[in-house]
Amino acid sequence: MTSPTDASAPPRSITRDAVRMLGGTAAGIGMLVPTLIAVATAPRRPAPAVVRSVAARLTWIDGIPRRTPPRAPRLRGLLALSALLQLVVLCILILIGAGIVVGVQMLVAAATGGPVALFSARPGRVTWATVGLFVIPGLVLLFLALSGIGGIAWLERRVWQSFQRPGAGELSQEVVRLHTTLDEVVAAVDAERRRIERDIHDGVQQRVVALSILLARVERAETDEARRLLSGARAETQHILDDLRDVAWRTYPEMLQRDGLVAALEALRDRVAMPVTLEIEGGVDGTAICDRAVETAAYFVASEAVTNAIKHAQASTIGIRVRTAPETLTMTIEDDGVGGADASGTGLSGIASRVAARDGRLHVHSPVGGPTVIEAVIPCG
Repeated sequence: MTSPTDASAPPRSITRDAVRMLGGTAAGIGMLVPTLIAVATAPRRPAPAVVRSVAARLTWIDGIPRRTPPRAPRLRGLLALSALLQLVVLCILILIGAGIVVGVQMLVAAATGGPVALFSARPGRVTWATVGLFVIPGLVLLFLALSGIGGIAWLERRVWQSFQRPGAGELSQEVVRLHTTLDEVVAAVDAERRRIERDIHDGVQQRVVALSILLARVERAETDEARRLLSGARAETQHILDDLRDVAWRTYPEMLQRDGLVAALEALRDRVAMPVTLEIEGGVDGTAICDRAVETAAYFVASEAVTNAIKHAQASTIGIRVRTAPETLTMTIEDDGVGGADASGTGLSGIASRVAARDGRLHVHSPVGGPTVIEAVIPCG
């Protein structure tokens, strides 16, 4: 069945395509001298202009736009192979021309009985029978020559594709660049978290503390009723302080930056109302992990998982286990709640994004009825 795309496309002419292929490939020899010069000067001028000429010629042959040239370090190789293929085409065209000249002279000699200078043949020696003996081999050689030009046309397109495609080294550099950029983004986010924490601590929190002090002074100076009301207001300000401290801690605990992962996890355990067990394996301490970015990712995996367990899992206990190996840090958070955690939910997807930013892996196992086990494996390198 013909697809709609095929039905709407204009019919292709085999003859026209063949003429374009042979003509476009043969036209390449007109750029042989500039190409040889460009090989010596690449990637400087006139190499870029010659490459654009090659791209335009190949586009004319097959109709495929080639707007993106190979990178500068690859121009010399592309131009060198292009010049070599143009030299081969030139040799083939010379052979075809020589064959045509010989064929014409033989036809003239057979018709007139004259000599053939190329063969040193005397008059009358070349007959129609002699011409007939050379027809089939000549046609075979012409077919092979034209096929050779077609093969070179195919090779030219493959060479362009090969040099346009980035190599393994370039891909490796690009991966390193992207990974570095990703690290910078994560570091910028963490820096912004620390800035927010400092703003809360040094701004709003200090104002609320001052308000609490003033209310305390009023409480000591007024009547019993006023003292009761002011006492409630002071209690409310204490709640505000506690909430602000919780926000600051969840945003970015300063202890994580100052004392390392273990101290931050211990503080997290102590701040949670329900029982939380913490197991450290592999000698994790403030200096054992290769960089703070790994510690930060691991901490927020634990923090978000504990928050989810408290809010949604109806758990009574939570366990956090940290294991280190020479190249990885593995953190496992397990709760005895009702299970059924959605890995695509906001909380778990946020954990997955942070782990993926460190090129790590996140596994979530949460059958209905529990328990829920979240495991993050984060490379240390």
